[in-house]
Amino acid sequence: MTTAVAVGTAVATLPPTCSNVVINNVAYQQCGPTWYQPQYVGAQVQYVVVNPPR
Repeated sequence: MTTAVAVGTAVATLPPTCSNVVINNVAYQQCGPTWYQPQYVGAQVQYVVVNPPR
């Protein structure tokens, strides 16, 4: 059983089962039902949970 991750939550690493998806020229990572969008904080990448893109 998996638990939902709240939109806006930032993580430093993603599970290994994620897929890179580009929608409307925006890169996302889809990890099962959870979608992440990479954001740079300085030189570090964080992945922020977003609503599924349309």
